[in-house]
Amino acid sequence: MLSLLIALIMVFACLADPPQSYLASRERFEPLQLPVEVILISPPSGQMYVEALWRIQLFNTSSEMYNAYLFVLIESSGEGILMEATTSVFLLPPGLLVLSSAELSPINTEFFNNDFKEAVERMGDFPDGNYTITIYVYEEGGGLIGQSGFEQNVEHHSPPMLTYPFDETAILEPLPVFCWFPSLPQGICEYSLRIVEVNEDQSPESAISANPGWLVADNLIMEEFPYPIYADAFRSGHEYAWMVEAFYGDVSAGQSEVWTFTSGSLTDEAAGTELWSVETGGEVLCSPALALDGSIICGSSDGFIYSIDPDGSELWRYPAGGAVYSVVIGPYLNIYSTGEFGVCCLDPIGSLLWRNRDTGLIKACPVIIPGGRMFVGAADGNFYVFDTKGGCVIDSVVTGAGLSHPAVIDSTGSIFFAGGDHRIYAIEYETEVIQQWTFRTDEPFSGGPIIFGGFIYASYGRYVCCFDMTGVQQWRYSLPSDVLTGPVVSGSGAVYVGTARGNIFVLEGETGSRIGIMHGAGGAIYSTPALNASGTLFFGADDGNLHSFSPAGFRIWEFETGGVVRSSPAIGIDGTIYFGSSDHMIYAVTGPVAGPMTAGWPKFCLNNHNNGHIPARGEEL
Repeated sequence: MLSLLIALIMVFACLADPPQSYLASRERFEPLQLPVEVILISPPSGQMYVEALWRIQLFNTSSEMYNAYLFVLIESSGEGILMEATTSVFLLPPGLLVLSSAELSPINTEFFNNDFKEAVERMGDFPDGNYTITIYVYEEGGGLIGQSGFEQNVEHHSPPMLTYPFDETAILEPLPVFCWFPSLPQGICEYSLRIVEVNEDQSPESAISANPGWLVADNLIMEEFPYPIYADAFRSGHEYAWMVEAFYGDVSAGQSEVWTFTSGSLTDEAAGTELWSVETGGEVLCSPALALDGSIICGSSDGFIYSIDPDGSELWRYPAGGAVYSVVIGPYLNIYSTGEFGVCCLDPIGSLLWRNRDTGLIKACPVIIPGGRMFVGAADGNFYVFDTKGGCVIDSVVTGAGLSHPAVIDSTGSIFFAGGDHRIYAIEYETEVIQQWTFRTDEPFSGGPIIFGGFIYASYGRYVCCFDMTGVQQWRYSLPSDVLTGPVVSGSGAVYVGTARGNIFVLEGETGSRIGIMHGAGGAIYSTPALNASGTLFFGADDGNLHSFSPAGFRIWEFETGGVVRSSPAIGIDGTIYFGSSDHMIYAVTGPVAGPMTAGWPKFCLNNHNNGHIPARGEEL
C-alpha cells in the first residue's frame, strides 16, 4: 500500500512540473491536443545551424497568457540523444509570437556527445548526419502546452574546384573551355561562372568582387563552359580573374578560389614549337603511349620499341622483330606491342616477358583487363583472346576478313570490335566467347567502335554511326568524303572525325546532326584527333603537319614535319603533344598548358595508355 501511495505522489508531481527528459521520451510519440501550435521555420536543405534552432513561431490558440519556456532535444539515429537545450522564460500571449535567440537568451545547453559538441562549437552548425529535432513548449511551473519536431539531413557541400585554365598561366585559345570539379557530394546543382578583367595593382579577389563582369554565366548544369563565340574576345596580354559558385536550389554551396589567366596571342611563338625529336630507322605510324613515370613509349617500322625520357633522351629500345604498329601500357605497367612479329609483352624497363608469333601480322592495339586477359584482332581475320601471363591464345572468334581496329571493353566487361567483314561484334568472355550480337554495314569500318554515355560510335565509308548497347542503330550521318579516322567524343558529347578531304567534322552525339567543321588540313586525315582539357583539338594529316584547332573551329597553329603524319597524338599532363611522322621521327611539341581531357572518349584508344578499357567502379588498371 505504501509503494502505491509513493507512485501516485510521483505521478502528480510529474503532472505539476514534469521532468523534461521524461516528457521528451514519452510525449514525442503520443500527440496531444495542446493549446500552443509550434510552427518551425525550416533551415535550408542540407544545413542545420545552431541559430536556426530558435527561428520558431508559436501560435497560442487559447485566451490565456503563459509564462513559457522551450525545451529542445536533438537526436541521431546512429548516436542517440546528442544535445538538449532549455531557454529562458518568456511571455506567450494569445495569438502568434515570432521568436529568435535574442528573445530566448540565456539558453542553457547540455551535450551528451563530445564529437558532436566539438563540431558544433567549431563550425557553428551540425556535422554531416541525419537528425531528429523535437521542440517542446512548457508553462513555467506547469505542464506541456505545445510540441513539434522535424528531421533534417545535413550534408556539407564542398565548393567547386577550378581545373582549367590553370592559375596564373597564359592561354592561347580564343574560345577556351572553363572547367571545374563539381561541388561534393554531387546532387542537383547549378553553377554561376564570373570572369572579370583585373586592373593594374589590383588583387584578383578585389577584381572579382568589385569589377564589372567581362562575362557572367548563370544556371550552368555542367562542370565546363565553352567560352561563347558571341562574347567579347579576350584582349591579348591582359589579365583576367574567374570564379565559380555552386547552388543547390537557392542555397549557395560555396565559391571556388579565384584564379587568373592572361590572354595570349594566337601567333605566340611558344605554341607549336618543337621541344625535341628522336630519329628512328623507319616510319612512325604508331600512336605513342605515356607511362606513369612520364616516359614516352612508341614503335617504328624499323622494328624497335622506343622508351624516351620527357627531356628527349632515349632510355631504352627493344628489337621487336618487325614493324611496330601499336604500343599499350597495361596492368602492372607492362608494355604490350603488336606488329609484323605478332604480339609481345615487355616489363617497364624493356625486358621481354613473352612473345607470340603464331597470330601473324597484328596492326590493332590490344585491350587488356586486370583479370589476365588480352583481346586483339589480327590480319588473318581472327579476334584472339590471350592469357597475359604467358602469352598463349586461349580462344578466338573467326570473322570474314582481316581486323585492324582496336577493340573496346565497357565497364560491364562486354567487348566490342569492328571486323573487316563489315560487322560490329559484341561478345562476352568469362571461360569462353559468347556472342551477343553483330551489326553489318555495306562497307568496311574505318574507325571505332568507341563508347560514350551508353552508346557506341563508329565510322565506315562516308558515314558516322551510333548504336545503343544492344546493337540497334540510333542514327548515321553522311559526310562529303570518306571518314578515315576513328571517332572521338568530348566530355560534352560532341563527336569528332577526320575525312579524306582534310576536314574535321563535329556532330552532336545524341542526334548525329552536324554542329561544326574545321577546314584547313592540306591532306587526308588518318590521325585520330586528341582533345585537351580545354577542348583544343590536335591531329596529324597527310600534308605533313600536326594541326591545332580551338573548340570553336579556329586554326591556332600547325607544326610541319618531313613526312605524312598518321600517328595519333598523345597529350602529356603539361600539355606537350607527342606523335610520330613518316619522316622517321618521334616528336614532342609545345601545346597549351592543359593536360588531356579526361571525360568522354577524347583520343585514340581512350587514354594515354592506349588501353580502351572503361574500368568498372572501383576497378584499378
